[in-house]
Amino acid sequence: MLTEANFKNFKLLRDVRLPLGQLNVLVGANAVGKSTVLEGMYRLLQLAAVKPGSATIRPGSFFWGERAVEDLVAKPDATELELEAILEDGRRFGLRAGVAKEEPEPEWFRLWFGKDGQETELRLPSDDQEEERLFFRGPREAKLGSTVRLKLHAETLAAEHYSEEEIPGVGHDGEGLASVLQYLQGLRDGTLEVIERDLATIVPGARRIRALPARVRRREKQRISVGGQDFWADQSREVTGARFEVEWEGLGWVPAGQLSEGTLLALGLITVVRFDAPRLVLLDDLDKALHPVAQRKLVAHLRGILDATPHLQIVATSHSPFLLDELSVQEVMVMSRGARGSALRRLDEHPTAQKRGAYLRPGELWSLVGEGWVSEGRE
Repeated sequence: MLTEANFKNFKLLRDVRLPLGQLNVLVGANAVGKSTVLEGMYRLLQLAAVKPGSATIRPGSFFWGERAVEDLVAKPDATELELEAILEDGRRFGLRAGVAKEEPEPEWFRLWFGKDGQETELRLPSDDQEEERLFFRGPREAKLGSTVRLKLHAETLAAEHYSEEEIPGVGHDGEGLASVLQYLQGLRDGTLEVIERDLATIVPGARRIRALPARVRRREKQRISVGGQDFWADQSREVTGARFEVEWEGLGWVPAGQLSEGTLLALGLITVVRFDAPRLVLLDDLDKALHPVAQRKLVAHLRGILDATPHLQIVATSHSPFLLDELSVQEVMVMSRGARGSALRRLDEHPTAQKRGAYLRPGELWSLVGEGWVSEGRE
């Protein structure tokens, strides 16, 4: 498990330390950097899953675009950024990236892994694949790359889907849910039944789930040779993919496109956590489109999953005091933004948290004290 994540000069995050438990929920006003925390963790930890020599770890490719570091470094004066994750045993996996004025390498990267004073380092770009292989063995064996970032969309979750993968997966926005449910239906290992029970617990009335064949139209590029010259033309064709339905008490089978947004979002999250579960789930808007009662049921259910899966961690964002009421004050991370960038403190660090916690729930306490206190002393 990760015990901490650190951010320096990454967008709004000038100097932010995030302590981590199993369940962590970031709250605060819009544009304070909650999603930026998830982005920074994902950008760093995805490195642990790459293959040595892969273009993914080349400057520009890793940050998704040329001169992307310059776009991500804190404005207006910073020239380098730093991201770091710390494991329970004290090992650190970090990245420092900077912007240099001289060509041909306008951006540089340095990675490190290990305990203080014993770190192995790697400078990128590197032409030594053996050096890369030896370096990434540590983060990969620690399973730091077992991370997904989700920003689920109801329309995408409900869409018919075709997958050419032997084992399909759910994308960050929910794409592919129908293919995963179809795969689980054929696998018959009990996972689909567990997902059905989970959904029924959170959304009353939901019963079984079934996947059915669907004709899906795909757009592809086709190469056409004329007179020795190659041209590319768009071509569409129909393939057999999957769609899904949910059985409702008193209603029968309801197609995915007619399900509520809250039901789809809950189903998408449950499927990701239950199917080929990652070690870390980064989730935007945990409470999105869910009734307050459903939010509370979701948190309670996630706790059950976390208890049964000790290595699983969740870092999510929320704006709902109803959801926070089901957390402890140690699980609520409050963010605010001041002149020196974003700041983050745990809710239990508020001066009155211990006294007021005796009669206020975390959501009530947050609603009362707000976020201004987080930046006090930092201006």
